[in-house]
Amino acid sequence: MNNKNNQYFSKTLEKGLIILDLFDRDHQHRGLTEISRLTGINKTSTYRFVNTLVQLGYLRKSVNDKSIRLGPKAFVLGHHFFHGFDIFQSVKPIIDKTFFDQKISIDSALLHGHTLISLYRREMPNLIYFRLPVIMDELYARAMGKAVLANLDPKELSAILKNVHITKLTPNTLPSKQKIRKDIELTRNRGYSINNEEYVEGLICIGAPVTNYREKTIVGAVSLDFPTSEYSLDMIRKNYPGVLTKLASEVSEAVTSADI
Repeated sequence: MNNKNNQYFSKTLEKGLIILDLFDRDHQHRGLTEISRLTGINKTSTYRFVNTLVQLGYLRKSVNDKSIRLGPKAFVLGHHFFHGFDIFQSVKPIIDKTFFDQKISIDSALLHGHTLISLYRREMPNLIYFRLPVIMDELYARAMGKAVLANLDPKELSAILKNVHITKLTPNTLPSKQKIRKDIELTRNRGYSINNEEYVEGLICIGAPVTNYREKTIVGAVSLDFPTSEYSLDMIRKNYPGVLTKLASEVSEAVTSADI
């Protein structure tokens, strides 16, 4: 059944949430006309929704330019949601332990459709700074993305690669679908993925999938991240695949227990 046709589905609440969903790290402020255009809600209704969300504290209006931003209640709500999330609570101590034991940076993400959503990250001070997006595309250029792609059904993998648009993010980004396929096959045979400065120059990452053992499905991935100023690819290959696969196994057990 389509939930939107369900008599218990609130289209009014849906519109309010659609408006809130327009704001993220890359879109911190919006105009009223812009919100109306992006949501398809007429301007009068948009003003009513926005004004209600402002009064409730989930949005706020700038005094200077009338632009609309997320309000303090949205931050509090997001904080409560994230830190009350069972998966986060299960995964965090596992990643923290590996982080402190190995003194290396670690990323984790959950699979949503054909994208990865950042879950938890621990970063060493020696790692070059880059802003990791919450929603990660370009799976072909990321260690976590490759780890997922290498474990997909061949038909699903073909469908993804058929529609992918390759962006040359660094000089090392794989330039063709043929080379991506070859790299994915190497990943499958090796048991872990390698991102050799393909997403960010100066950063090598190795990744492994996170599995729901009960459902036998890939639900995400983890990666270990190394600055090239201190680690070579040969050093990483020699010393860290066991650390990675152990971490991936422990995280997989945690998400299986949480029944994601």
